[in-house]
Amino acid sequence: MRNCLAPFLAAACALTASAAAAAPITAADFSGAQLVENFEGVGVGPNVAASAFANIVLPGSVSAYSFVSGVSLLGPNPGLFANGAFLHNAGAAGAVNNWGANGSVGNAAQVPDPWGLPSSTYLGAFDSLGAGSAVLDLSFATDMYQVGAWVAGMAGTTITLEVYSATNALLESITIGAPSVAAWGTSFLGIERAEGIRRIVFRGSDFGLDGLTFDPTPLAPLPEPRIGALIMIALAIAFWRGRD
Repeated sequence: MRNCLAPFLAAACALTASAAAAAPITAADFSGAQLVENFEGVGVGPNVAASAFANIVLPGSVSAYSFVSGVSLLGPNPGLFANGAFLHNAGAAGAVNNWGANGSVGNAAQVPDPWGLPSSTYLGAFDSLGAGSAVLDLSFATDMYQVGAWVAGMAGTTITLEVYSATNALLESITIGAPSVAAWGTSFLGIERAEGIRRIVFRGSDFGLDGLTFDPTPLAPLPEPRIGALIMIALAIAFWRGRD
């Protein structure tokens, strides 16, 4: 009977695990208590370096940089031409970011306005060294349960979002083809996890994100499968098989 029962107990456990699994989310899935970082109003200062371009600055040049919303960018930032993070104010004169067939970002109208909040600046990174993916590494002081941002990037590349727990355990990741500038305003990349998200990492070759959104509201518990009923069914099947 033990050999007959084991597969059904394993199936019951698998159902329990799948009930806790998360799925990609959209902006519509947030509770209404979300916080939003639009990256506006950051200028050159003690922890924000200038770049070769008048409309691009480098947050976290000395140490981790905390934005107004409370999210922090890992520092020190190695700089624009060393796979570092940058803030590009497309509404000001200076550099134009060219993402090939996916379009260019050269004015405020090309940057999305997440949640209806006017925005001309986005957070970006590109792999200028050719040594691997560019990375935006961001963290929260407390657990968040839903996170995401509107993303776009270089044609023919991908953008990955990874989420980590307070113990720095990878909880989940999602990879998509880099959306175009024209589709940026509808291209939301997000994840929710009941365990709590303390750190997020965006990876890509040449990409930007705006409207970084995060929600500290714990998720409602997912309904657990009726394990007792599953075990009873397994026992009954095992009993009848034992009689054969």
